[in-house]
Amino acid sequence: MKRTLLTSLLLTFTAAQAATPPTLNVATGSPTGTYSAMFKNIGLVCTQSAYLRERGTSGSLENIDLLLNNEVSLAFVQSDVLKARQQIDQDPRVEGIRTLLPLHREELHLLAKPPTSSKNIFGRVTVTGVQTFADLKGKRVGAWGGSIVTAKVVSAMTGVPYQIVTMKDQPSAIAALNAGQVDAVLAVVGQPATWVKGLSGLNLVPVPSNAKLTAIYAPAKLFYPNLSAQSVATISVQSVLATRDFKTADKKQLLLAYQKCAMDKLVNLQEDEGMHPKWQEVNFKTWPWPQYK
Repeated sequence: MKRTLLTSLLLTFTAAQAATPPTLNVATGSPTGTYSAMFKNIGLVCTQSAYLRERGTSGSLENIDLLLNNEVSLAFVQSDVLKARQQIDQDPRVEGIRTLLPLHREELHLLAKPPTSSKNIFGRVTVTGVQTFADLKGKRVGAWGGSIVTAKVVSAMTGVPYQIVTMKDQPSAIAALNAGQVDAVLAVVGQPATWVKGLSGLNLVPVPSNAKLTAIYAPAKLFYPNLSAQSVATISVQSVLATRDFKTADKKQLLLAYQKCAMDKLVNLQEDEGMHPKWQEVNFKTWPWPQYK
């Protein structure tokens, strides 16, 4: 009897182990960023996705490396960073990356201190600082994560040369701007970004579009009453939830189930109170990178 009971318990334990899905790590971004918020939102409507564990990062650049190095199974990334890795870096590994979910567009936020003016003895007024994108010429621009790649691409496509200063993260970039160590900060993030909404004493600098930029970026507008009474022109790039072209049956089943749930629950993601407003832009129809199937 005891042996039968023991055997039954062992079989039950083994079955429970087999039924428990493996933990999959997901690279997002900063705790106050759009990636992290949207990942948590999916978890609220797809409750069976508890096997997914968030890994905070510095953003798209680190996320792609984590995905390619098999340290995570999913990663939120900007599509321009993927294209740069493929076309500029010519990294053959990106051919194995797939889009699990095509997501929202992320806006380029160009932040600078308000310009200052001075008058010489002849009454001539000189304004210094960054008022327009062209004013970045020869200036120091702080960026981190995928924004570093965007800063390089936009500089090349606009013909405005500036020095890109690599930052650890968003807090260090804003601290450097306030300390005068950089002249501007370039950040690609889906609006409204919580950390941008909390800023004061800085200006949003307009970013114009041109024929070259429209091959990758779309015109957009920023709305932050705390920084500008009016909308500010900028450009945006589509983001994706990326994975690798996994073939393992169990892993493929988990990923496709997560994909289907998010797509089926899009209305909830768009309409339930508390969900990030960027869900209202998502339609799961535009795939800037090959789809995971």
